[in-house]
Amino acid sequence: MTAATQAVSRGPSLWSRIYGFGSVFAKTVRDSRRATIIASAVLAASFIGIGRAIVELFGTTAETRQEVVDLVAAVPPILQGLAGKVVNVGTLGGYFQYKYGSFFPFVLSLWSILALSSTLAGEASRGALDFVAATGKSRRRLAIEKLSGHILMVGIACLVAFVSIAFAGATYAQVPADEISVAQAFGYASWLFFMTLAGGAVAFALAPFVGRGGAAGLAGFVTFAGFILNGYQVPVPELAPYANLTWWGWTTDHLPLSGQFDWASVAFVGVAAAVLLVIGVESFARRDLGATSVGLSVSMPRPLLGLSGPLARATSISLPAAFWWGIGVGLFGLTFGSAAGPFMDQLGDSPEFVSLLETIFPGVDYASAGGFLQLLFVELGVIFAGLAAATFVSGWASDETSGRLEMVLATPLARVRWALSGGVGMLANVAVFVALSAAGIAIGVSTTGSDVATPVTGSLILAVYAAALVGIGVAVGGLFGTRFATPAVVIFVLVTWFVQIVGAVVGFPDVVMELVLTTHFGQTFVGVWDWVGVAASIVIAIGGIAIGAVAFARRDLRS
Repeated sequence: MTAATQAVSRGPSLWSRIYGFGSVFAKTVRDSRRATIIASAVLAASFIGIGRAIVELFGTTAETRQEVVDLVAAVPPILQGLAGKVVNVGTLGGYFQYKYGSFFPFVLSLWSILALSSTLAGEASRGALDFVAATGKSRRRLAIEKLSGHILMVGIACLVAFVSIAFAGATYAQVPADEISVAQAFGYASWLFFMTLAGGAVAFALAPFVGRGGAAGLAGFVTFAGFILNGYQVPVPELAPYANLTWWGWTTDHLPLSGQFDWASVAFVGVAAAVLLVIGVESFARRDLGATSVGLSVSMPRPLLGLSGPLARATSISLPAAFWWGIGVGLFGLTFGSAAGPFMDQLGDSPEFVSLLETIFPGVDYASAGGFLQLLFVELGVIFAGLAAATFVSGWASDETSGRLEMVLATPLARVRWALSGGVGMLANVAVFVALSAAGIAIGVSTTGSDVATPVTGSLILAVYAAALVGIGVAVGGLFGTRFATPAVVIFVLVTWFVQIVGAVVGFPDVVMELVLTTHFGQTFVGVWDWVGVAASIVIAIGGIAIGAVAFARRDLRS
């Protein structure tokens, strides 16, 4: 055998089996690198940046710490729903656990759900796994390697969280009570890891049966419902039995940054996640590739198949995603809208808090269902609108990244028309998404007897923001390649959210805060619109689509 023959027959290197193309595990790790970097950066910046800002605002005297405790105690219980339990809020760890502790597991769960719902079912539906399965690898091994890659990357993100919390607790503590021990940091990072995997495990177990979209939608609904129910089970005790059906309710007493641990509940979440992951692996191994439904298949109506032209095709690609996102956010709005009644009742018992709101927002009626939605719904609603827009952009970009666009453009179809049709089609998806979301809000608010028209009209701001993100995605896809379009939109959404949430606390310059698009929308759910921000979003949407179309016509495919 010649040296050349020996070189050809040599297997993949050890490094390529860990990261690269030498194994299914390595490719999964490589494909997850961007999401892991983004998640790790957001976690590190949040824990370190917010931690420093909190201790600076708290001061070092017993009087200033007591003011914080009194301020939290003055907030009506219904407004504390999405925050955590009030335990040691006068300390760095306790306040962080109360204010932000449950939010990061929820956000990371969305990453895990999207990843594990598509890692097998999505590739199987596209036929990509047929080639891998033909190499002799068992489907069980294939599933385990893909799953292991995702678990590793989630673990890396949680490790970054652990280091960041420990660093902030050791560096920024101004009084002994502010110190966050390594055990506390480990307790939070472990909880974050298992909570993240729990949501993804539901999607992974369901995907072989209902497919990528259904698994993501159902897992997202269970995760979100548990998050909401657990948050409101204290002010609304009737919700407690339902909250305790999810991992959020199981771990409600695990507050490590506040110094309160419940390791048994965390271990139970880990066991439940492991069982669901095993179900997902075995279901994939025992079913035919691409067989993703155990029920009757229903054909889409012909007008929705996207066969009548590029615009219809662009609209149909992400229409199911628009439907599921709309249903999910609509249920979110329905839940919050129907919960506005107790909120208004509790505001009547808290005149000091009403006076504070009137001082901050003169002339705005927050003692209404619209006010409740403005205070608690918009922040998460905008994030969901951004992620929905990223999903639509991903569907549009898949034509080029998968190679289908080469066949499409072999027909007498101009490149500019394809790009413009894609942009308009995504705007149609945005319209479907927001229409369903608004319907949920309308149903929820109507149960309280409050004004329905104002919050429903205010929900259109979700369409304004999502349309702007579509413009950004098309512009980036046209200028730099569609493979960069979805990451650009996701990064924009996360950076915008981060700056808006912690900018004032951390002390970002005013010029940075002014650049945040979502700070220029007003308070639309109570009828106050900032038309400058709305106009800017429309310009970004239209201009981005136009720029992307012109740029796409001037570059090579898949560049």
